[in-house]
This record gives sequence, C-alpha cells and structure tokens, in this order.
Amino acid sequence: MKKKLDFSAAMSAYMMPYIGVMTILCIFFLIQYSDYSEKLRKKNAQRNEILAMEVKEDLKEMQDVKVEVMEDGVKVTLPSSVMFDLSLAKLKASALPVLRNFAASILKLKDRYLIVVDGHTDNAPVFYGGDFSSNWELSLYRAISVIDFLVSEGNDPSLFAAAGHGEYRPLYPNDTPEHQAENRRVEIYIRRRTAPEAPLAQVIAAQRPEQRQPAPQEGQGDDAK
Repeated sequence: MKKKLDFSAAMSAYMMPYIGVMTILCIFFLIQYSDYSEKLRKKNAQRNEILAMEVKEDLKEMQDVKVEVMEDGVKVTLPSSVMFDLSLAKLKASALPVLRNFAASILKLKDRYLIVVDGHTDNAPVFYGGDFSSNWELSLYRAISVIDFLVSEGNDPSLFAAAGHGEYRPLYPNDTPEHQAENRRVEIYIRRRTAPEAPLAQVIAAQRPEQRQPAPQEGQGDDAK
C-alpha cells in the first residue's frame, strides 16, 4: 500500500529554510543600505563644507558676514548695514564687487541648488513718507534687490525665491541698538535639490521651522531698518 504524502509537513520543511534565507538577505540589504546612506551623508556634508569655504572666500571683504553649514546646504547672513542705507532697498555700491564674486560661485552650482533670500528688519518704524509702508515691504524689497543683482550676473531667475519677514523673526529682542542691528539682516539659503527637477516650493518647505512670531497688535507701526 502506497504511503500517503504529507504535503503540510513537506511545506513546513521547505518554508523554514526559505524564511531563514530571506531574513538573512533582508538583514544584508539593510546593512548595505545603511552603509550607503552613511557614505552619502558624509559625502554631502563634505560638499557643504567646501561650498561654505568658497562662499566665505567670496564674501571675505564684507564685514560681519556669517556662513553656516546646514544639512542640505549653506546659510549666509549679511548685515543690512553693509548692504543698504537706512530705510532703503537699493544695494550700496560698495557691496557690489563682493556680491559679484558671490554671484559667480552661485552660477557654478547651476540647477543643483536653489537659493532662497529672506529679508529681516528690526522693530523701528519705517520712515514716514518714505518708499515703503511697512517693514514687511522693506524687507521683501531688500531680498528682491539681492536676487535682482545675482540674476543680472547671469544666474537663472527660476532658481531663486524671495521672502520678507519684517521685524517678526528677530534673532534678539529689540531692546538695544546692538540687538536691533543684528536683527537687520538678509539671509541667503543655498539649498541642495533632492533631484535636479525638485521644485522650488519643496526646497522652501524643507527650511528649518522657526518659532511662530506673534501677530502685530492693531495700531502697531511697522518698522524699517
């Protein structure tokens, strides 16, 4: 009499080695991916360090410039005092040669990076009867002035975005002239795209979240720097 084949037992005997092999393969590929991710992170960090060094060299003639390395690029902080006259958004002639060097470095990055320029002011009211009705407007036009110049030097306009924050994202309380001077600034974020076609909105959204500032009280004057 033929012995009946136990398919359940045969399947169990087959599945256990199969599961073991697949588990080992998954662990192997996870290790490989982790190793690749770490190498990529180090490579990108090295690129950012090199970019920061180049930017520092470009801007070395400009006083009180700050260059910081970020996870996805570089942040440049330019004091408004070296860029603009009080309550004006036109770039100083003395700042143009330095910005020209900076524009040349940006041009070399081509479409691998996107540039976001943020304008900031202190809380001193804008000059009554001047060109701007609020600090928001002044800070935005200052950011646009920087972009206009960088684009005039051959950079692609589609790689830039401008924002004006007025006095609502201060670095320090506006309680001393020194702190007010620190708050008057232009910040330039040079952010690496995740892919060549990554839209500008994606890069802007990736910016480090900042603490939401309180809305201005009714009747509170906007300020210019």
